Amino acid sequence: MERNQLFLFLIFFLSLVGSLIGVSLVVTNLSNSKYSLGTAGGFFSQSGIGAVVVVVQGEIHSGESTYDSTGSDTLLRELRDIGENSNIKGILLEINSPGGTVAASQEIFHELMVLRKTKKIVVSMKDVAASGGYYIASAADSIFAQNGTITGSIGVISFSPNVKNLLEKYGVSIKTYKAGKYKDIFSPFRDATSEEEDMIGKQMQDTYRRFVEDVAQGRNRTVKSIEELAEGKIYSGEDAFRNKLVDDIGGRREAHQKLSELCQYEGLIPLFEKEADPWDKFFQAVGGFTGKSRAKLIFESPTLVILPSALHRVFP
Repeated sequence: MERNQLFLFLIFFLSLVGSLIGVSLVVTNLSNSKYSLGTAGGFFSQSGIGAVVVVVQGEIHSGESTYDSTGSDTLLRELRDIGENSNIKGILLEINSPGGTVAASQEIFHELMVLRKTKKIVVSMKDVAASGGYYIASAADSIFAQNGTITGSIGVISFSPNVKNLLEKYGVSIKTYKAGKYKDIFSPFRDATSEEEDMIGKQMQDTYRRFVEDVAQGRNRTVKSIEELAEGKIYSGEDAFRNKLVDDIGGRREAHQKLSELCQYEGLIPLFEKEADPWDKFFQAVGGFTGKSRAKLIFESPTLVILPSALHRVFP
């Protein structure tokens, strides 16, 4: 009995020490990281003229951002804060995202288009800025991509699992109670009717058309020219440059220089950077060991996704 108690105590003690070491490493790394030029009021702390670095990272979705995803509510607050600050002349938008949900991508795009009337916006694409990531990028005055950036994927996808045959194999039946003929249109327990497939197809085409029209508006191109590059096709940064989906090849340095020119700032315009959240850094470190579930990987393909509400419970 005493031996078991001693063993449990040692486990608790080692866990506590490990946690303290982990927290101390996060704090140490944070103290060594670059801080923004400052913030005054909400997002900023200095009154000097400058531009802001805004990051779009990971899956794009409604709600709040996490350490590895971008929530439209969080990002919209930042953008509106920027819009209200007259000393902020531009935005350096860094995008590393394979896409996400339709409404979130549209909302961010339209907010950037409003901001573009008073601020200069330059995008720096990282590994991937596809589908919803490109949707957002197209609202910028200028876009930079690396040669190896994956971008484009102007298209829409929706999916719903169908386990009907699997349930039948094991003699399982599902009885659905509904008020409204189409209420279970995305049911995974039956095949969709031809009428329902037509409805879904129309929804997809409407969303796809708006995607193409918005990109054409943001890029100052004709709808026809964007349609020729759309259909879900993906491009390297170099190929996107040849097709005028991006404006130049380069990274943050080149994007910063272009933003300074657009803001008519002599030299390089000072950049404000949001300070990293220590808890985000901690969970990111933990996530590096735990990895991601297979279901989560669905969102890492370059797609703009329409999801029925039930699927949000399956793929959170």
